[in-house]
Amino acid sequence: MNFLKLIKAESYTKGMVLSVIFNIISKGILFLLTIIIARYFGSNIKTDIYFFVFAAMVLFSGLINNMDTAVLIPESMRLRVKEGDDKAAAFLNYFLLIYVIIGLLFTVMMYFFGATVFGLISKFSEADMRTYHNYFWLGSLFFIFMVLTNLINAILTSLKYFTIPMLISSINSIVVIAAIFLFKANYDVLSIFIGGLMAYAINLIILLVVLKTIAGWHFNMGVSGLSKKIGRDILYAGLGQVTTVAGSMLPLYLLSGFGSGIISVLNYGKNIADIPNTLLTSQLANVSGIKLNEQVAQKDYSGMNATFLSTSKFLVFILVPVGFFLFVFAEPIIHLFYVRGNFGAVAAEGAAVFMKLLAVTVFSIAINAMVTRIFIAKQAIKQGFIYQLIMSLILMLLIWGFVNIYGPYGYGYAIITLNVLNIAGMFFSCQIIAPEINYAMLIRYTGIIILINGLIAAVMYFISAWLPMAGIFKMLILISCWLFILGVINKVWKLEFNRLLIFKKDTVS
Repeated sequence: MNFLKLIKAESYTKGMVLSVIFNIISKGILFLLTIIIARYFGSNIKTDIYFFVFAAMVLFSGLINNMDTAVLIPESMRLRVKEGDDKAAAFLNYFLLIYVIIGLLFTVMMYFFGATVFGLISKFSEADMRTYHNYFWLGSLFFIFMVLTNLINAILTSLKYFTIPMLISSINSIVVIAAIFLFKANYDVLSIFIGGLMAYAINLIILLVVLKTIAGWHFNMGVSGLSKKIGRDILYAGLGQVTTVAGSMLPLYLLSGFGSGIISVLNYGKNIADIPNTLLTSQLANVSGIKLNEQVAQKDYSGMNATFLSTSKFLVFILVPVGFFLFVFAEPIIHLFYVRGNFGAVAAEGAAVFMKLLAVTVFSIAINAMVTRIFIAKQAIKQGFIYQLIMSLILMLLIWGFVNIYGPYGYGYAIITLNVLNIAGMFFSCQIIAPEINYAMLIRYTGIIILINGLIAAVMYFISAWLPMAGIFKMLILISCWLFILGVINKVWKLEFNRLLIFKKDTVS
């Protein structure tokens, strides 16, 4: 197989298929990394700090990178069409330089004030902060690598190099796994930080080489001033992301005060609950997002509606049964993947509860991702900010209330409640921002799929109690029965779309 043929600019169909395939490989290796961390390090204060710091850096980098897909990439595509590739490249290079400066300033700030910053955003004890201060410092270095690699990945995706990010991400995870085996004896959990930083450095170098040599990128500068609209959009995108970061940091802050291992257990359960969306939703949303940008620019609103409904229904059809299955069989799934080495039964029980709660509304993340892409394509940044602000404030209130009432698992109850409210809220938002979208049709379809799979889940739950076998063989039998029943129902009622309509115009620009 010719590697260059895989990474060259692709059609939407090829991009969707290959990106999903390579994303499965990439996320499979990343999940293997999680299993290795659980096996060798278990759940304790050191793994809590690793997961906390890494999650914090993902959120902080997202604060910057949010404007990539919301503002920078749509604007660069407009410039590419109207003023040529050089203008688009100069525009993005300008922000690439800004990201470098922001990353360096952040690194310097964390070197001098890192303990103070992490002390404010967590409930870790002062003793733990002093003992593991090097964990916090090394972890903060992830930020500069994340903001740069995320922007370059977004640039390559806009150029229709859909598979490159997954290929390089696979290399990233492999490097971390190798570092754990090489350094764990001497550095313990610190080996994960070392491996992660090595991996991101390699990742960034490869991306820059690909961008320059394969994509033919010119690192020219010279932006002749930004329009007021771009400035406003960047401001609103940034402010909206601030509320999202605050809503995501709050549970980490609260859970860090519940004792050793809680954040680790949450992450182990969450990693499995997130698998359906990380494997499928992120890639389809990325590819369809580029298509939606083009359709809005061409004022093809009927095509935009077809793209939205086709992709959203496909995701709902896949994710609803997966979410039910993860909920019903959380305990055996956790035991299958994690219970070995330093990961014990108590941690497994907690991870299973978190996994159940987070799997219930897994499909709603896909719907939210597609509605967000519609808002971005229509450049409804201000309206999106207002909606994001409202939902983030509601989430923080829910998390605060439920965690105080139910303890750590209250986080899961808050997420379920928010997702239900969000599905309703997106209906009214679409009515105002994108009336061309038939969101009501998607809700009706989703209700039917939930009802059908809820009934199947109940039947499978009772059948599982009567099956004499255990473990993976029982789950394989139940999965087969589930798919068979769903296949028969689909054959009779034609529930799925036969093809993804977003790819009906397969061109490469």
